[in-house]
Amino acid sequence: MYPRDIKCIVCDTELDGYAHNGLCRACTLPYNNVFCTVCGAPVLAQNAVCDRCKQTRFPFAAARSSFAYRDEAATLVHRLKFREMRFLAAVMAEFMADTYYKTDWDPDVVTFVPMHKRDKGMRGYNQSQLLAKEVGARIRKPDRELLAKTVRGKHMVGLSYDERKNAVRNTFAPSAEADGAKGKTVLLIDDVLTTGATAAECTRMLLRAGVEKVYVLTFASVEYKQTQKKDHKDKKNGKRNKMRAKRI
Repeated sequence: MYPRDIKCIVCDTELDGYAHNGLCRACTLPYNNVFCTVCGAPVLAQNAVCDRCKQTRFPFAAARSSFAYRDEAATLVHRLKFREMRFLAAVMAEFMADTYYKTDWDPDVVTFVPMHKRDKGMRGYNQSQLLAKEVGARIRKPDRELLAKTVRGKHMVGLSYDERKNAVRNTFAPSAEADGAKGKTVLLIDDVLTTGATAAECTRMLLRAGVEKVYVLTFASVEYKQTQKKDHKDKKNGKRNKMRAKRI
């Protein structure tokens, strides 16, 4: 177990008595303060809503992310998710709680994006569940497992929003604990919001179970322009395929 509060979570330098959320004096993590008011993704200063959210109606009330998914923030997510540095969940939750307290949200319960039991067994833990527990403790809200991953989906790295939406469709279901959340407002926790497709599908299942409203909070969010390139490529290929079909 890597001890916390001894070395900087970014550069591994030994801390000299000063530490803010596990950071040394030399390291900083710039908060995502200019964001889409719908999905929370980083946007240009003049844009209140990103281009994706102008075209897509998400079922969650709003989403926020503490950081843009790049540089040190991306490294921390990778370390928590793939290098078994579970202690980082507590530190990352501090930043997420800071972001939460900048909103006017008032959820009744905290939950998380679940993993399929086989995937969780292979990894040994669900990083989103760890984050939900730590965030819940900091904002003084109970954390509950309201969802289950019923279908083991394929890896979604590099997929566009539409592809991700199709990939996660009907792969989640309300858990036995979801009955206790009927009529309540839920805070859904995940490590990264990429296109919003997973958060949207989880929200859809929670609303179907009787939840009144869902907010989404993640540690980081992928910039829309990074996923836009994939969407544009898919549309271009789609047009080519239609042209080929007409020729045939």
